[in-house]
Amino acid sequence: MAQTLRSPLTRAQIEKVLRCDPTANVVPFLPAIYEHKAAFIGSTPSAIARDANLLTRALIAEYENVEPDALAVGVDVYNLEAEACGCKVTFYEGDDTSIPGISPGDHVIPAGTDLSSAKVPNPLTDGRMPINLQAVRNVRRALGDDIWLRGAISGPFSLAISLVGAETLFFACVDEPEWVHEVLAYSGRIIKAFAKGYIDAGAELIIFDSQASPELLSPAMYEEFVLPVTTDFASWATSQGVTDVPLVIGGNTTRIAEHLVETGCNNLLCDFTGDFEEWSDLCQQYDRAMRRNISPHLLQKGSPDDIYAAAQAEMAKGAGIPGFILGTAVIPFGTPTANILAVKQAIVDAASS
Repeated sequence: MAQTLRSPLTRAQIEKVLRCDPTANVVPFLPAIYEHKAAFIGSTPSAIARDANLLTRALIAEYENVEPDALAVGVDVYNLEAEACGCKVTFYEGDDTSIPGISPGDHVIPAGTDLSSAKVPNPLTDGRMPINLQAVRNVRRALGDDIWLRGAISGPFSLAISLVGAETLFFACVDEPEWVHEVLAYSGRIIKAFAKGYIDAGAELIIFDSQASPELLSPAMYEEFVLPVTTDFASWATSQGVTDVPLVIGGNTTRIAEHLVETGCNNLLCDFTGDFEEWSDLCQQYDRAMRRNISPHLLQKGSPDDIYAAAQAEMAKGAGIPGFILGTAVIPFGTPTANILAVKQAIVDAASS
């Protein structure tokens, strides 16, 4: 496997892929690097998640070491909005590389709470939102306007679980459906505010809603509760001038793929466990860009040659599909850089063959 890696794609090249333009002739490389950013600067996830300068350094080091076609501004991507609403996040000191997380049971909204006039956090002042926004500004200054820089926001259902608690929310889906809609509407207001902060700072967006996976939530419940608020968010983002709205739901989402293409999000994830053929047929039918992921276990434990072979196989399946993107599941902290670059090498070699 000879190393002949290319520079990141230009914004114009990426936009052609996202429009599913069959003349794009490139495949973006999107490794999912969040907590692993810290490894590039010898730091920890908890440290870079709380310091705009460290987060900036980690993002720039990621760009220099891996040269991905997009950077995502986020570390513990599901925590920031909930923390700004009052949830407590556990951080780790010293050399502990554990990922920050919402403390178990520390949810701030009891069942049945009236949320019609609940406060929406200010991304310029509340919690760690300002840290991410400052990192966006810093990276824009350092790397310029052409880099695809995406601000991480929680999806509505995942945020609702952080605010209310999983057990409470799932029971309420059966017993108090109108209240669940109210919680999700509140979540939608929060993520719009954070997204607006990112947009004003100079970032695009990426939405994470893996708690809405059919492995946790039935397709019927997704359609009833999550689809309307996600569709509303995508429409709002378009009204703000956002041309790319990626939606990331991990796991095997094949059973809700038809709902996901209905959200209006134009860049969807077929995770490594998803049905490639079914997903690709839907994305081609609806002109949605489709990202296919490489397994995180393989990336962490496999050899570069094994990873390269797996990436080659995915590239072969995606050949000729407009809007095809090759990415990875979340890369564990400490994954060897050579393993990540093996995925990119497969993209480069497929393009030259």
